[in-house]
Amino acid sequence: MGEGPLYPFWTPYHLVHFEAPNAIARVVLFGDEVAPPLAGPVVEVCAIAKRDLKVGEVLDEYGMYMTYGEAVNVDEMSARRYLPEGLVEGCRLLQDIPQDQVLTYADVELPAGRIADTLRAEQYRHFRGESWLEDWLRGRQSTAAVHGDAAASIGTRA
Repeated sequence: MGEGPLYPFWTPYHLVHFEAPNAIARVVLFGDEVAPPLAGPVVEVCAIAKRDLKVGEVLDEYGMYMTYGEAVNVDEMSARRYLPEGLVEGCRLLQDIPQDQVLTYADVELPAGRIADTLRAEQYRHFRGESWLEDWLRGRQSTAAVHGDAAASIGTRA
């Protein structure tokens, strides 16, 4: 068992019917937080090409045949403007992407009017104080209204 005096015990299962009442009691009696929230996202999942992708292709659902996800520190994700794996579906490629290359917002045209993009921009503003995605989405809507299309790009490739 080791030198001690403290020993870890590993249980390969959870007995929720025992754990839940104990967690509730700790909150009520001691004011403990069962799962304290963080101040915002710490890690995100960026989209990476599973194969060579060609300009004009429309990306399929995340984790299917065209992209896979990889965990990335939230600071890097925002600074390099990586495209989140959860938002790849329906994006049209604006340039060729080699296999195993991270996709960025600059590489794709987002589907028009998608609520997930608006919520993503709001998340950046709320947790990081960044408005680049909101500004870009607003500019894209203006461009689409004036020119009748939604083709716009954002940032630069790293």
